[in-house]
Amino acid sequence: MKLLFELRPVDHLDASVDYYRSIGLQTVAWPDDDTALLAPPGGEATIALVRDPAEGALGTGGVYDVGDVDAFFEAHGDLDWLVAPMSGPLGRYAIFADRTGACIRLLDPAPHLIGSSGLPSSLYAVAG
Repeated sequence: MKLLFELRPVDHLDASVDYYRSIGLQTVAWPDDDTALLAPPGGEATIALVRDPAEGALGTGGVYDVGDVDAFFEAHGDLDWLVAPMSGPLGRYAIFADRTGACIRLLDPAPHLIGSSGLPSSLYAVAG
């Protein structure tokens, strides 16, 4: 598993984006009206801000690349899956809880985010 970025649920997306801009991050992508990816100048996305009550209930946490979310889900059916693989604004996405109950988010980044968001293209794997 490789850390892609941190996901932070927020209630007020525009105000949160303005705050992170004020401390030096830049908005590099708006995958939808409820999601913004931010990065340091010239860098890769480090934070995703999302306005989503379900994500808010799960809390802040890392989003990880496992190569293929669906294959990882199939190979690890014994994990405590909170969200089975689904498609969302950031790409193919799933969530499981670790032994302490902390959320582990997995993502296959959507092709339209590669490059525009600062996500390196080597992190995107196409499942055939």
